[in-house]
Amino acid sequence: MTAGRGRPVVFDEPAQTEFLRLVAGGARLGDAATKLGVGRRTPEQLARRNPAFARQLDVARTTGRGRRIPHGTPGGYNNHKCRCAPCTAEATRARSNAPDRKHADIHRLPAPQPPTATRKFPVLADVG
Repeated sequence: MTAGRGRPVVFDEPAQTEFLRLVAGGARLGDAATKLGVGRRTPEQLARRNPAFARQLDVARTTGRGRRIPHGTPGGYNNHKCRCAPCTAEATRARSNAPDRKHADIHRLPAPQPPTATRKFPVLADVG
């Protein structure tokens, strides 16, 4: 490319590395792209054309998601759909200690009565 002609390259190699670092650090894709001054779709379009960048982006997303989720909280389970053991245990504890369930009356069903009819099918007199 000749100097001064065409669009300047905005998402070059250093920008890609910085983008992947931000995403792995827990930033959302749009926030990381905005911080670098590129469009939200630019990294996704590059990932479609460049399989190596796509793999790096996938690893960075996975790492960043783990850092962004508040593990060990009910919000990690309910809002972020994290199913790790600490998030699941905390969500279960929060549900069992909910204010509407702490002092709830538990109505037990009565014990089943043995049938009084000697016939196979109940008749109206047996139902009562």
